[in-house]
Amino acid sequence: MYNWNDIIRKIRKTQKQLRFAFACFPHGDDDRYVDSVNKIGIEYNVVSIEKQEGKDAQIVYHIFMEPSGAGFFADFNKLLAYLYFADQMNMIPVVEFSEESRYAEDHPVNGTTNPFEYYFDQPGDIKLQDIRNYGCVVKSKRENVILANNLNDQKGGYTKTERHLDEMGRIFEKYIRVNSTVRNLLHEDWKKLGTMEGKILGVHVRGTDFKWNYNGHPIIVSPEEYLKKAEDIYGEGNYNHIFLATDDKSALKLFQDRFGEKLCFYQDATRDDGMESVMNSASSRPNHHYLLGYEVLRDMYTLASCDGLVAGLSQVSYAARICKRSRNEKYDIEMILNKGINYHKRYNCPNERRGSVDGR
Repeated sequence: MYNWNDIIRKIRKTQKQLRFAFACFPHGDDDRYVDSVNKIGIEYNVVSIEKQEGKDAQIVYHIFMEPSGAGFFADFNKLLAYLYFADQMNMIPVVEFSEESRYAEDHPVNGTTNPFEYYFDQPGDIKLQDIRNYGCVVKSKRENVILANNLNDQKGGYTKTERHLDEMGRIFEKYIRVNSTVRNLLHEDWKKLGTMEGKILGVHVRGTDFKWNYNGHPIIVSPEEYLKKAEDIYGEGNYNHIFLATDDKSALKLFQDRFGEKLCFYQDATRDDGMESVMNSASSRPNHHYLLGYEVLRDMYTLASCDGLVAGLSQVSYAARICKRSRNEKYDIEMILNKGINYHKRYNCPNERRGSVDGR
């Protein structure tokens, strides 16, 4: 006779196994994911502790930012999530950007070979080469960012709640400090913008490769749409100047034609009029890759210093809003143009084969 209790238990066990298999299936080509799953149950070191000799008993959190092929602030905003994890776990963060980063040079910049330190001081005042002096070093894992992502009520890399922005503002204020070299450069470049008296409306126009409408990325907002919204707010909000941050030459010309001398922008920034990201651009200028990072960092800090903001869903505008909150400030007008997210699954990222702009 059949033992129905045993049969039911086997059915439930099989259901669990199938649910797990379906959950793992999309990650079957991710070697790191497969390797991690295979190690569960046989590897005790599930937190990747880098045990080293040293006298200090403090726990150091070694944030290693793997090469992603993403833009400067896509990685930066992910770094904030790692720093949030360190903060919650009461660990001292030490940050290392891969030498394969899009912004890395093949030689030291500002006295370091760590691309993070090209621009920033270490958040915990521990130099990368000194972590060997600490008795316990925990290495970051991609899954650590989930803790910060859980602050969002919605899923997706371009949907950030007020709670998330506020917490990342707190993390920014606590841990992010540009180094003295970059700080001096920023002050000198701000002077070159000229006199910007009164209220300033910051506008960020994301163009170039966004025109491909990548799957999972925001539907592109045209320069004309940005201009129309900027015109409306500029007139209604009694602004005196507009600061434009853009990677797109056509957007710059459009705003120049409309606002003339009222428009401020960095004249030496790298821009393009095509559909290729400027981070992939080539140039003979010294330290080109480092300067690409500096230029977008400069744009972000300037946008964060403006009184109002017009922007789309982009990593740069998110960073500017977070930076603004890190100072306990808010824009008097914060207009985010949101046309939704692409979910066509035609092409996902700049490294994949591209179809046409509309996804066909």
